[in-house]
Amino acid sequence: MTRPYDRPATLAASVNAVIVYLLPLVLVGAIALVASDYGNNGTRVVGVDPDRAAVWSRRLQFIGAYLMGLAPFAMAAAWRTFVHTRRWLESGSRGAQGILEGAACGVAGALVVLLPGILTKPAQAPPYLLAYGGLAAVLGLAVGAVLWCSATLTLRVYASTSR
Repeated sequence: MTRPYDRPATLAASVNAVIVYLLPLVLVGAIALVASDYGNNGTRVVGVDPDRAAVWSRRLQFIGAYLMGLAPFAMAAAWRTFVHTRRWLESGSRGAQGILEGAACGVAGALVVLLPGILTKPAQAPPYLLAYGGLAAVLGLAVGAVLWCSATLTLRVYASTSR
């Protein structure tokens, strides 16, 4: 039997995992709304590709790569949300440490991407480490803050509806 504080922690962790999957799509959608559509002098080519199987194959490959690429980050966010939420429900800790963990996760992701260049040309790596590592840390802080807010909101909504 699950303990009563596991249910809200599991719900908050699931919500944050879904948010990690959706944040890049929201960013791309926002860019598409704002970006200019004047690359072809304002004309748009609309047509149907005769090889629909190839088109759907590429779409499914992209979806699989997207889901698999974000899976480690979504699972890390879900696990840490679960841990911080249980700690909050048991002892009252607010879980702001999770925001810093988001920054660390962003830096770790940047290091994984930069690792081949670091290993092949270590003398040229420091500027890239500073630029991309710093950008990833700021992005991780922002995502950590979004996840903290969503977990807090999820727990408050759960508490108000479970009475």
